[in-house]
Amino acid sequence: AVVSTQSKQWYQRRVRVKGHIAAAIGRCCIWGNNRKEFGSRGVVKPLVRYLKSKDTFVYKAAAMALFHLSLEPENCVVMHENHAKQWLVNMVGDDDWILQEAAAGCIANIRHLALANDISKSGR
Repeated sequence: AVVSTQSKQWYQRRVRVKGHIAAAIGRCCIWGNNRKEFGSRGVVKPLVRYLKSKDTFVYKAAAMALFHLSLEPENCVVMHENHAKQWLVNMVGDDDWILQEAAAGCIANIRHLALANDISKSGR
């Protein structure tokens, strides 16, 4: 029920609400199959857009949520397709070490999936 409710909230126009929604999604990812379910409900793409926010709270919460979501391979594909890496790379250089870790972890998970895909295609 929580995933369903949170998944319907991503379209919020109010900036601060977006940050709270992203933070809630990130926290819910630690339970059960929520990472996969959030991904199947289309939450990843809007969170990537949140990375572009001028509001610090919003983009930090989005990066944290995307890190947790990136532990699910299908979500990494969506992040890659929506160019999350370009925004996350900039965040690795931020003064906030928690944001740095979340961004770097997310990039690493996307890269690990890409490498596994390359190895699978090459038959090594």
